[in-house]
Amino acid sequence: MTSFASAENLDPSRQVHFQAQLLNAVEQAVIATDLDGVVTYWNRCAEQLYGWTAEEALGRNILEINIPAEGLPQAEEIMKCLRAGQVWSGEIILRHKDGRTFPVQVTDSPVLDDSGRMVGIVGISMEISDRVRTLAALTSSEERLRIAQHAGGIGTFEWNIRSGEVMVTEEFCRIWGIGPHRSIRAGAFEEFVHPEDRHLLATSLAHSLEDLIGYTEYRIIRQDDRQVRWLARRGEIVRDDVGSPSRIFGAVYDITDRKRMEEQRQLLMQELTHRVKNTLAMVQAISTQTLRSAPSLEAAGMLFGERLAALARANDTLLQENWSSASIGVIVEGATQSHNDHGRIHFSGPDVRLGPKAALALSLALHELCTNAAKYGALSVDTGQVEITWDVAGDGDAALFWFRWQESGGPPVKSPERKGFGSRLIERSLAGSFGEQAGIRYEPTGVIWSIEISLSALQEPASG
Repeated sequence: MTSFASAENLDPSRQVHFQAQLLNAVEQAVIATDLDGVVTYWNRCAEQLYGWTAEEALGRNILEINIPAEGLPQAEEIMKCLRAGQVWSGEIILRHKDGRTFPVQVTDSPVLDDSGRMVGIVGISMEISDRVRTLAALTSSEERLRIAQHAGGIGTFEWNIRSGEVMVTEEFCRIWGIGPHRSIRAGAFEEFVHPEDRHLLATSLAHSLEDLIGYTEYRIIRQDDRQVRWLARRGEIVRDDVGSPSRIFGAVYDITDRKRMEEQRQLLMQELTHRVKNTLAMVQAISTQTLRSAPSLEAAGMLFGERLAALARANDTLLQENWSSASIGVIVEGATQSHNDHGRIHFSGPDVRLGPKAALALSLALHELCTNAAKYGALSVDTGQVEITWDVAGDGDAALFWFRWQESGGPPVKSPERKGFGSRLIERSLAGSFGEQAGIRYEPTGVIWSIEISLSALQEPASG
């Protein structure tokens, strides 16, 4: 909405003309009309755009001059908007003096005097030519490309080999951490690239340009946060009339996450190989000892299957925790579950994480203790009970872990004259996991197996 100071000797129509004169310097068509749509001002750009001279246009109704028949309904809607004191802006089809029609971007504003009374209309219009449309489409396309590059993390560049200038995009600059630039000298990239990878630069003389520009991976040191990042570069060489390289168009993108995943995958493969070897060694030891001490092949097969099942349960628990550690409560519950149908095995203690080696060893020990208790001990009678407790004393590196298995209510216990694989596993084979602090006592009231060891030793990861 437009208003301006009035002069005593200016009537409303001259006020509209005066305002239009002020807009005559604008390189757009400026037209002023009264409230009835009669043209009161027609500037030079309006003459060029619509073909009517000012003398021809002045005094005529704007609807007659440049509104085609099909545009009259829209023109009436625009006039209603303006008479209500509102500005209207948009695209409309108008007519040239020669009869052709074309799209125009128009902004029409009501003109008010000092009292706020509407005295006329001023309109500014601009042809939406093919050139303007093409430019708008190009701008839109460039914006879509910029958004796509940002979303995909792809920066593009154009290297003028002769001048040494590298034209870069916004995303390119973000990837390299160098702030907004339009162009960069090719030699500047040497200081951005990791020293060990500078021979992979396209400007390097260590390899041919064709070898380097196809596909290359290298590390950079971002200039804003000094992070080391992995980039991949791919480009195309453009040659001049004599076949010499003149320009290179290419793209770079960050592959740091992929590189980290590859490193992690390699570590996982190494860890998997190590675990498989350890598991096979444990299975071999269990099979050898089981066959050596079993009274028959049938018994050996049953014992071997039970022990493998105990080993599998412990492995499953560790796999759920990415083989990093396992809760002792989960280990105890899994190892004793098959012998605890009647709820005669009770366990309690704080949540303690065990490393893979200790978790497997404890699971196997508990399986053998349960098996022996079911055959000869507290779990062989209805009145028998097993109490499993554990705790941690002290803090930090000085923290000590103790664990206790105690049977009660079973038949009188005496030390066995002949010890099978299970007993040997409990007494000796677990010394490698729990040290000499693990021991078993055959008290008359029930078997007691106990551990006392540094907590940090139990939480160590599996070693090669």
